[in-house]
Amino acid sequence: MLNDWLGLVLIIVLVLINGFFVAAEFSLVNLRKTRIAERVAHGDTRTKTVQRAIEDPDRFIAATQLGITLASLGLGWIGGPALSHLFEPLFEPLFGKSEIGGVAAHIAAAGMLAFVLITGLHAIVGELMPKSIALQQSERTALLVARPTLWVEQLFRPFIRALNGTGNFLLRVLGFKHTGAGEHLHSIAELKMLVNASEEGGMIEAQESEMIHAVFDFGEMTAHQMMVPRTEMITLEVKTSIGDVYDFAAQHQHNKYPIYENDLDHIVGILHVKDLVPTMRLPPDRQPTLHQLMREPLAVPDTIGVNDLLARFRQRKQHIAILLDEYGGTAGIVTLQDIMDELVGEVFDVFGPDEPEVQKLPDGRVRLDGLMLLTDFNDLFGINLDDPNYETIAGYLMGKLDRIPRGGDEVEVPVNEREALRLRVDVMDGKRIAWIVLSRVVLASPDSSSQAA
Repeated sequence: MLNDWLGLVLIIVLVLINGFFVAAEFSLVNLRKTRIAERVAHGDTRTKTVQRAIEDPDRFIAATQLGITLASLGLGWIGGPALSHLFEPLFEPLFGKSEIGGVAAHIAAAGMLAFVLITGLHAIVGELMPKSIALQQSERTALLVARPTLWVEQLFRPFIRALNGTGNFLLRVLGFKHTGAGEHLHSIAELKMLVNASEEGGMIEAQESEMIHAVFDFGEMTAHQMMVPRTEMITLEVKTSIGDVYDFAAQHQHNKYPIYENDLDHIVGILHVKDLVPTMRLPPDRQPTLHQLMREPLAVPDTIGVNDLLARFRQRKQHIAILLDEYGGTAGIVTLQDIMDELVGEVFDVFGPDEPEVQKLPDGRVRLDGLMLLTDFNDLFGINLDDPNYETIAGYLMGKLDRIPRGGDEVEVPVNEREALRLRVDVMDGKRIAWIVLSRVVLASPDSSSQAA
């Protein structure tokens, strides 16, 4: 009887040992290395042991797996017979113990009950509970289990190294590459999903989520996607007098102006308005020419990536670039502010003459800047307008009209079987659509049309 109760104590101990190593494994896997490094940097000495463990997670996890395996084998070896022997007296009255068949039956029944109880105890107390605790309280659990687990790893280090080496060899034989248990690499799509989950869980604000998504998309963008097109450029002719430049700068209130010679395809310099300030007190006969004040322009192809353009800005200490198309003509300009607007949202200039790109009207319709990119339009309204010949919503509308547009022209674009978008030309700027008014239209269903007929 004493041996049976000792076996019961060993069962409890082995289940707890199994749970300990399960908690150790899952707490390590779920730990954030940056969080541990931050705590170590702030002088938390307890986390140094945890940091040692996560620096070589293969050895740490191998130690936990060894502990789990030995505890599970011990449960099967000791727990089953011990519990079965304890339960045998319960079944003797049912099957008897005088006949061979009765003895075999009550031993089998006791063994089956012992197996069910051991399995349930092992699964619930030894696996599920410690796993849940470790996932919910990763840091606290890791602080408790890291040092004992490292002791186990040091005690069985030769055996653990042999196991890891054998496992890695078999992986190579099967054609798999060992990447290490600590390499948790995420694709951009997975990182975006993590950001979305954090936003839904209230960990980050919607504005922060949008900014992070913009950073992810940043590297794929080109300067052409965020440029001010040549039709919108505000420029100065190189022969303009300084007096006229003063009036021009006061009227338009920008910091920099491209300077052209003959036509816009020949940008010869950039005027920084601050360079005008020292000339304001000079007498007319000592006034410099615009050619003398302008600086050398930075010209790049319009296909350049935004990251490369930022590198050019840093290298040349410039905040504005002239974009050239495939024929060498001027496609437009892009400034550092344009890039920042794309990254953190629209940042209005202190002089602020620009209107918001999207304006909600009192009647529920929406007023759009014609220069809005089709990709931004699709993201904003959850649809998929596509035309390889145009990049802006104004260009798309002009393509649908197939002529020079006039104010009041309308085009309906089906969204689905029951709804369409009506795009109406609101304001023209010369031959360009400056503003568009968008409204939703409910389409008559085929069933109702046939009934009316």
